[in-house]
Amino acid sequence: MGIFSGVEILFFFLGMLTAAGIAGLAALKLKYAAGWKTLSMCAAGLALVLFTIAWSVSSILEREHQAANMGVVFFGLPGILLLGMALKQIFTKKVAE
Repeated sequence: MGIFSGVEILFFFLGMLTAAGIAGLAALKLKYAAGWKTLSMCAAGLALVLFTIAWSVSSILEREHQAANMGVVFFGLPGILLLGMALKQIFTKKVAE
C-alpha cells in the first residue's frame, strides 16, 4: 500500500485540524473577546466535527459505509449546528458593540 496506512494519515490530519482549531479558538478569544460560554460551544462543536471525521474515515477503512453515513448524521450535524450558533453569537456581539 505504501509507507503510511490510512489510519496513520487520518491521525496526522486530525492532529493538524485539532491544532488549527485550538489556534482558532485562541484567536476568537483575543480578537472578538468571546466569553467562556461561547468558546465552550465552539470547542464542543469542533470536538464533534473532529470526532465525525475520525468516525467516518475509520468506518470507511473498515468497509462499514452505513456506519460512516450515520456517524455524519448523528455527530456531524449537531457539531456544525453548535459551531454555527456559537460563531453567530460571536460575530453579532462584535457588530453590536
